[in-house]
Amino acid sequence: MESQANLLIVEADDVSRDAKLRLFKDAGWNVSAAAPGAEALHDIEMDGFDVFLLGKDAQQPGGMDLDQTIRLRNPTAPIVHVGSKGEAGSKAGFRSDADGYLIEPFEPRELVTLVESLLHLRRARSALRDAEARLQLAQDAGGLAVFDWNLITGHALWSDKFAELFHLKTDPPEGHFDPEVIGRHLHPDDKAAFAEEYRSLMAEGGVFDHDFRVFLPDGDIRWITVRGKFIKGQAGRLERVLCLSLDITERKQADLRNAQLAAIVASSIDAIVSIDFTDTILTWNKGAEQLFGYMAQEILGRKADFLVPEELLPERRGIMQRLMKGEAIEYQTQRSRKDGQKIEVWIRGAPVTGLDGNLVGGSLIIRDITAQKQREAHVRLLMRELTHRSKNLLAVIQAMARQSLTLLTSPEEFVVRFSERLSGLAGSHDLLSSEDWEGASLVQLIRSQLQHYSELFGVRIHLEGPDLILKPEAAQNIGIALHELSTNAAKFGALSVDQGTITISWSLVMDENNERRVHMRWEERNGPPVVAPGHKGFGRMVMDRIIGQALGGVSEAQFAPDGVCWSLDVPAASVIREPTHEIMTFRK
Repeated sequence: MESQANLLIVEADDVSRDAKLRLFKDAGWNVSAAAPGAEALHDIEMDGFDVFLLGKDAQQPGGMDLDQTIRLRNPTAPIVHVGSKGEAGSKAGFRSDADGYLIEPFEPRELVTLVESLLHLRRARSALRDAEARLQLAQDAGGLAVFDWNLITGHALWSDKFAELFHLKTDPPEGHFDPEVIGRHLHPDDKAAFAEEYRSLMAEGGVFDHDFRVFLPDGDIRWITVRGKFIKGQAGRLERVLCLSLDITERKQADLRNAQLAAIVASSIDAIVSIDFTDTILTWNKGAEQLFGYMAQEILGRKADFLVPEELLPERRGIMQRLMKGEAIEYQTQRSRKDGQKIEVWIRGAPVTGLDGNLVGGSLIIRDITAQKQREAHVRLLMRELTHRSKNLLAVIQAMARQSLTLLTSPEEFVVRFSERLSGLAGSHDLLSSEDWEGASLVQLIRSQLQHYSELFGVRIHLEGPDLILKPEAAQNIGIALHELSTNAAKFGALSVDQGTITISWSLVMDENNERRVHMRWEERNGPPVVAPGHKGFGRMVMDRIIGQALGGVSEAQFAPDGVCWSLDVPAASVIREPTHEIMTFRK
């Protein structure tokens, strides 16, 4: 039966006490028996008893109150009194704080059953207290708030946490519960949905799971999640509402931050990648897919070093060791795309810690800086080119100044002539600058140098030849020659009279070595009779020698009586930038 239960019998009558002792031993109990007085008090002080059975005369007049002594020592242990009919109303008889009474005569089994029942009741109450304590512990640990509403009586019960969430009194008042005491704290934007769900549940019953906001007295807004059930009885009538509530404000705020962060990561044009301590890729955003060409499903779970060119693996290992020691990193390097192309990238990495504060991996931002690197290289190239061209330009200007100053007699004439030559040189440079110094069209170069006579093109000035794209150095030198020729024609030649004409022609020819050459010719007609100059000035030297030599060929000016003729014969490779098949013939 109750093999582990301990029973103490206290009774003055030796025969009756021994009879009860044998009865309970036979029933499987651990039994002790004592006479009233010092012996009984000693056993009670020893504790360890689950039930106390007090027989006739256990309470001796003037002696120690055994019930009180037992309650002080063991408040939850059941106390059973056994007596006769004559003792029922006496002071020494039954006590109001006793748990069970049995009046002789009775069957022995009745006594055993009563004691066993009281022991079961004690254990049930103890288990209930333990369960309530565990439930309270769980509620406190999880921040759970409990609400229990009896729809039949209208009375509601709630936990302290529930009262705190909804600003209620800790002790529920008597009478019918009014749900509006909760509704008045709801956020205005949530009231309609809450009321609709409440009406539906009151009509049909069922479970509910709802998140909503409430206002605190200080104006703060908190998010609450409520889960529970509207319970129907056997007759189909709603009888009870049970629910658990929890403050989830911090979780909602964390969800919002995570959603914002996820949106940033998803929409970023940069590659954002996370790795664990083993260098395994854990996350791979859209920016990474676009940058490297790998979809997320192709890459997740792989080691990140397969994106690294083999010659850069030692560099990356050293940098990743720093990252995994908790150091932020930033550097520029190269990575390989899915198509095999190497790209220039900027990488910034930060260590990632777990909830326990220990490092668990790293997060990397990878940006394609290939275009930036190309721009930087282009700028460096332009700076070198600018330095080279500036030196050449200064040498040309210096030569122009020296020749102009040496051969001209008056300072005034020097200033005018030198300024004109600088203006012509500037025109060629403007044309080259508009094309980023990649080259210049020969047709545009001619028009630039003869821009003061633009209305004569097609009338007295004729252009014939393919539309060549000249290299910058060739454009600069031919521009100088065209300026000198046009200046001479305006002062002494075909442009000094109304009927004079100029034909500028050029062509691509093959020489005896099967190499392409450019032939260019300036030919004046119908101008005044030509008289060869008595000395070679700067213009004559440009036309006869400087331009041809600068371009690796020959140039020559002829002053025939019927008009000046200038010719240029140079290798195409030193003049033309564009390939032959892209050249179109120009004739006007």
